Amino acid sequence: MRLLFTCRQLPGHLHPRLPLAAAAAEAGHRVAFATGDPALAEVRARGYTAFPAAPEPGAREDFLRAFPQLLEVDPEEHRALFFSELFVRRELPARLAALTAIVAAWRPDAIVNEVSEYAGPIAATAEQLPYVTAGYGPLVQPRVAARAAEATIPFWDAAGAEPIEPRAYLDPCPRSLQIDAIQLLPALPVRLTPLPRPGPPPVPLGPHARTVYVTFGTVWNRDAAPFRAAFDALAEEPVNVVATLGGELDLGPVPGNVSVHRFIPQAELLPHCDAVIAHGGAGTTLGALAHGLPLILLPQGADQHYNAERAAAAGAALVGALDVARLLADDGLRAAARRIAAELAALPDPAETMQRVVDICA
Repeated sequence: MRLLFTCRQLPGHLHPRLPLAAAAAEAGHRVAFATGDPALAEVRARGYTAFPAAPEPGAREDFLRAFPQLLEVDPEEHRALFFSELFVRRELPARLAALTAIVAAWRPDAIVNEVSEYAGPIAATAEQLPYVTAGYGPLVQPRVAARAAEATIPFWDAAGAEPIEPRAYLDPCPRSLQIDAIQLLPALPVRLTPLPRPGPPPVPLGPHARTVYVTFGTVWNRDAAPFRAAFDALAEEPVNVVATLGGELDLGPVPGNVSVHRFIPQAELLPHCDAVIAHGGAGTTLGALAHGLPLILLPQGADQHYNAERAAAAGAALVGALDVARLLADDGLRAAARRIAAELAALPDPAETMQRVVDICA
């Protein structure tokens, strides 16, 4: 089978697709990606066929100018604006034009789109191809999803296609963090978060017995203040602090127990950590919980408030306050994180789930 994976162009949208693509390729299926940079460059570096399907340059900047109140509205409205105004109205037109041409030329048998990439379902349906949608965290809130779906209607009409539901929704979220609305979808569970694996630390950790990982992801990481606040809170604790910036950021002097790096693969670092302080991105949150690590989450935007809310409701995270003493000492937090780790470990692996996808789409 020829499978075309479509996703937005940022790492947090691409990386959950890679285990699925690898499983499909290992099973003998032909795999290609349609996305934009920097994801496009990474996909090509991994050896996959890759087609450019990016929004118009400046789409995000135009969105931010149009909604200066973005950081002042409540978190659900904030996310609804991202989905309906950025992902659909500003990104979808150019992406759909590119995907229409890609489908005509490459002739996939099915499309796997990620949940915030809305051109894939339209391009698939217009060509009478099956598609499945893959999530990367808890199911998008129903009100957010409804706003985005309404915004897509003119594009479905222009393509001459009636909106149809995916054949399946690939759900990487453990039950403890998921919302009840998942029961309304043809959901296939899938484990996309790497399980703990033995190996030496990827960087020197320091002299202390325990280590705390500090990260604010690769997009919402441009302000030094959250890093400095975390470092100050941990400065007197007998722990190693390993921080990743995800880009260029000048933090100035840091406490003696802190080491700062631009990037470390979290799958290699998390097995050696005892707790995490982060922004609440889905990849970081699920990655920490897969290793049974309690979190302090300081959400900045996008889906982070929602992920933080779900992790806190499950008892595995503190939100908003840098209560590092509790993070390091609260047995209830750690027990909840370990319970979620067991849920994640029990999910079907990508190979099993992709075989079901192929069966559904054949």
